[in-house]
Amino acid sequence: MIRLPDYLSRRAIHLSVLALTIGACGVQEHEQPQETKLDTRPKIAPPPPSTGGMTAGPPATSAGAGAGGTSSMSGGAPSTLGGFGPTAGGMVAAGGGGSGGIPSAGGTGGLGSSGAPATGGAAAATGGSSGILVDINGTMLPKEDVIGFIHVGHSNMAGRTARPTSETAYFFEDIDLHAWMFKNDRWDPALEPTAGDAENMSFGRVLGGPGTALVKQAVALAPNKYFVSLGWGRASAYCSQFLPGGLYYDQMIAAPKALKGKITFAAIVVMLGITERHGTSSDISAFPQCVNQLVTAIRNDVGEPNLPLLMSDYEMESTGRELAPDGEFGSAIIPQIRMVPSVVSNAAIIPTEDVGMEDDHHFNLTGYRTWTGRILSIMREKGWFPWAQ
Repeated sequence: MIRLPDYLSRRAIHLSVLALTIGACGVQEHEQPQETKLDTRPKIAPPPPSTGGMTAGPPATSAGAGAGGTSSMSGGAPSTLGGFGPTAGGMVAAGGGGSGGIPSAGGTGGLGSSGAPATGGAAAATGGSSGILVDINGTMLPKEDVIGFIHVGHSNMAGRTARPTSETAYFFEDIDLHAWMFKNDRWDPALEPTAGDAENMSFGRVLGGPGTALVKQAVALAPNKYFVSLGWGRASAYCSQFLPGGLYYDQMIAAPKALKGKITFAAIVVMLGITERHGTSSDISAFPQCVNQLVTAIRNDVGEPNLPLLMSDYEMESTGRELAPDGEFGSAIIPQIRMVPSVVSNAAIIPTEDVGMEDDHHFNLTGYRTWTGRILSIMREKGWFPWAQ
């Protein structure tokens, strides 16, 4: 198992030893010391030889067990944390061919980004047909083996919890080198906050959300693949603020657009609705249409017109006069949220009953693990997760 403090300690020791060595050796007069640039980015252990782009072997460290489950240790060779490598986020075209799309329900069809029929669930799972390789901190992997989740929303997506402490290691410390996040053109192991905003540190401690649990539990289902969190959250934000031309769209879509054509996209996960109370009456009454606009824009920008939408239900465990599901606002917005699958193609609602809560409307870490487990269960039921073994 690799934990973040261990990695940072090793890096500090490495740099200290290097400084002492240089000091002991000294330099000649007028000679300029050579600056040694260390590539300290976490690395993926090179995958073993495979056929057709299929990477073999279990994940390097721990992965989530499933909805509400516990961490499980998985084997595999230890990864390399040192060495040198190309710039993160690069892509190499190793051959021709179009990119495969997400199969339709049942896993037997769907469209690729070029508009041509995809080859179905089995081909999407083994991958390699595009000939495109993506560089994750120096390791080149087939596009079909690197699978991204775009997840956006309000403060509950950004994350507002560090409890219970029994989940701390899973969300904030344990590195799984098959579970990644990508932002600001940088690859890092998926640890919270994955979709954080300015308030994630405002309480004097790091607070987390659902991104880590989503990709780690995906790894548990498909240990030969690499899953990527592409998350973006903002406190009190509501749907119309995320639309193109609005306050947040360009920031939210930057990471997914940077990986267009370089990875396989799994789904769009949206957590909105409870914040529509901060908008106008039309933000409530036209909520399904707004979500449709947002999802259509994202699909177009990443070149995947059939990318599934997983839409979170209202936070049904919310309490208090303003936010309770049976209150005035809850009664108005809940029917609009549940109308989304009738307006947006390839969409499903994620239930939120019986999830652990941090406060009157934010999930705690256990709640995030349960909620993201439900996302993956729904995707499997609908044939939207063809990578499961």
